[in-house]
Amino acid sequence: MELIAISDIYADTTQTKALLNKLEKQENNERIIVVAGDIGIKTAPKTKTEKILKMLSTACKHLIYVPGDADEKDLKVTIHNAINVDKSNYIVEEKGLKIGFIGLGGAPSHSVRPHEPVQYLWDENIPIIVQSLKTELKINIEKLMQHHPDYVILVTHSPPYGIADRSKPITIQETIALSDLLEEILQPTEKETPKTKPEKKIAKTPRHLGSRLLREFIKYYKPDIHIFGHVHKEGGKTADMNGTKLFNVSHLAPLPYKLTSRKFLKILLTKKDIIATFHHTIPDGFIPFDEFIETYL
Repeated sequence: MELIAISDIYADTTQTKALLNKLEKQENNERIIVVAGDIGIKTAPKTKTEKILKMLSTACKHLIYVPGDADEKDLKVTIHNAINVDKSNYIVEEKGLKIGFIGLGGAPSHSVRPHEPVQYLWDENIPIIVQSLKTELKINIEKLMQHHPDYVILVTHSPPYGIADRSKPITIQETIALSDLLEEILQPTEKETPKTKPEKKIAKTPRHLGSRLLREFIKYYKPDIHIFGHVHKEGGKTADMNGTKLFNVSHLAPLPYKLTSRKFLKILLTKKDIIATFHHTIPDGFIPFDEFIETYL
């Protein structure tokens, strides 16, 4: 069974088309596509988010998704094969395999800048919220286990704490090249006055943006696979924790990958094995220089 995993699309139809063009060559209509959030963006209409999901739905039999922090919390679409697994569960049975999905959308509030235009956050410093989310995940994985799936796949937007979740400063070159995207994604800051001009702070060490409650959940329940995004600089990273294979699939994001070939994750599932590889949306990860200039600069 083939599974394709991506996240952090931000309503980018051009990159979605590039991905679909690569997938069409594989001619596999029974595949599953998983989108780990940030399908659209708050500054764009919901119709653009729906358009992305409709485009992806044509290349798969099952489209599994969760909303990210930039998406509406209650993200509903009328697409026949699209399933939102946020705080829910879903079973896929294909080619003799039974695959169970559970999900959690949004992101912990400590993982975003204070004034970012996001819509779906939860605060891990509030015990009642943490307990509620843990209960949702516990109920859904226990429902799945009643069906005795071959694999359990956790789909979240946020990484677990300490796994492919490090915040790294964007370089000056990236900031200049991506200024148009920063204006679209981030709210403009208030003009500085001479009396209140803040000091510029530079992070000396990376900080972790992941979720502690997700790390605890994975450590206890040990899903077979965890797919997530959110932390762009760690896109394409993989890890293994207590038997769970973890994948940050945010390498499709425009930041900071606008100037490079972006990647998607392909997982081949059999009764006995999980084979996972990242692939470039551009064939062989190569683009002619003149096309690069025209497309990305």
